Amino acid sequence: MPLHEPSPYEVLGIPLTAGVREINLSVGKALKEGRFTRQQIQDAAALLRNPDRRLEVDLQQPFPPEPVDRAAELLAPALVEPLLVIERPPLPPAPALLALHRAELAADFAEPAPAGVDPEPPVPARYAADLSVLPQIEVPE
Repeated sequence: MPLHEPSPYEVLGIPLTAGVREINLSVGKALKEGRFTRQQIQDAAALLRNPDRRLEVDLQQPFPPEPVDRAAELLAPALVEPLLVIERPPLPPAPALLALHRAELAADFAEPAPAGVDPEPPVPARYAADLSVLPQIEVPE
């Protein structure tokens, strides 16, 4: 049975716990209501009378929500007390904070260059910075 079709319980207007007697009585009521065709009603009744096919349909049906009495009373402890408490240490005062730049950090942990070697390799001429990378600027006279 595809999920978009009405369930046999909806067609007959009966609860999930209905027995064979209730199924037989609901067929006449469903025919009088006229919401579904005679064939749909007969098919729904035949399906629910067959225990194996009814079990298959019941397994495909979602459970109806259970009514909860005193829900506010049951949830009261959880709503009053926080569920998770995270204690964070206070931040140090601003003057105590130290800002490091990546270059300074890299310099601190860089291995010293061997003697007689330039610490940074030369940049090829075609990648050297020149005025071609700057946008055109009009200088007022």
